[in-house]
Amino acid sequence: MSSSAISPRELATLPAARLPEEARGGPALILDLRSRRHQRRGCIPGSHSLPSGLLVSGEAPEGDLILVADSSAQATSAAEALREAGYHRRLRHLDGGVPAWEAAGLPLIRPEPVGRALIEMVCGGLLMAAAAFTQSLGLLALGLVLLFGPWVQARARA
Repeated sequence: MSSSAISPRELATLPAARLPEEARGGPALILDLRSRRHQRRGCIPGSHSLPSGLLVSGEAPEGDLILVADSSAQATSAAEALREAGYHRRLRHLDGGVPAWEAAGLPLIRPEPVGRALIEMVCGGLLMAAAAFTQSLGLLALGLVLLFGPWVQARARA
């Protein structure tokens, strides 16, 4: 265990009901450490996404931090990584995470699924291609009628 090790009891917790007040009242940054899969289910308004696996690769942010994690162990691990990176500001984690936030009746931002937008874009492109192909077939048919029509009529009369 390194000298910057933090026990879960040493990392201050913040009740979900107090988070909106804390976020409004100062320069605290809400850092969402949860996996992308969990973030797609909903995020706290004003939070910044940074899965904990990416935390150690970046620079330590400015200001106080409120960590939103899947577990207190994840928050503690992130706090240790921040301390090792030289971060010495106030660190807290949201007690109970996003489930506690929802239980307190507070709103979540639910991003539109990327898959839906992609499907709509691909289907729209396919429909446009089908329309262009159909129009091309129509023009081809018209050209054939104009080109071979007189020949067909002449053969029919003969």
